[in-house]
Amino acid sequence: MDYARHQHSYSDDELCSGALFAKQMGVSGAAVSKATSKGRLDTFRNSRGEKCYHKVLSAQQWTLKKDRSKVTTPTRGQIAAGYDNMDAQAMAHVFGNENPQAPRPVSAPIQGMDFGSVVQERQELEVSKAEKEYHMARLAKLKADEKEGSLVDKQTVFLKGYQMGAMIQEKVMNMYVQLAPKICGHLQEQLANAGIEPEKLRLAMKDSNHEIGEIIRKESIIVLKDLSERTVDNFFD
Repeated sequence: MDYARHQHSYSDDELCSGALFAKQMGVSGAAVSKATSKGRLDTFRNSRGEKCYHKVLSAQQWTLKKDRSKVTTPTRGQIAAGYDNMDAQAMAHVFGNENPQAPRPVSAPIQGMDFGSVVQERQELEVSKAEKEYHMARLAKLKADEKEGSLVDKQTVFLKGYQMGAMIQEKVMNMYVQLAPKICGHLQEQLANAGIEPEKLRLAMKDSNHEIGEIIRKESIIVLKDLSERTVDNFFD
């Protein structure tokens, strides 16, 4: 979504051009343009009406809305850091992995949002190289067994179930990135139509995007935890 200046409270210092964002992420400008056109990235107009990206929020959207199944090769930033194809595939879900040499935010640039805890949560999901090699070898064995006709249906069901579970988890955990800006944008538009002055509206809605996003994110975690604790006997209760 392309947010007009009155629909967000970010200052020009918090925004950057598409070229600078591509350099920050270690990817090409064409990749950023494609992600924007497909709805993976929101844009925010600055005080001059130019279409920009948020230095922190857009980086999160880039990672959270990525289709991991389509990651086959490393980005420019990953190549510079010595990543191979296998590394890029295994690290596709880790925040900030597109450009490992880029500086990481150590505190929240926007008051009321602790990005340190967000980064920590993402790092807890990172797999070690040994674990990656083990799972890749196991997957290769499964594929070999399937070609030989020795892979039983039960194993296929388990593999498909794991993939489906990962897809559901990713969709649920991405909802807050998509819903929070839309909710805030709708509220701001309605309040602006009601005659509230732009400056008062900007101050009133300053941190709403992140606060609403945190509420949705925490509720999503509760839902996923509840689903993970269910058994075959009570799954549909």
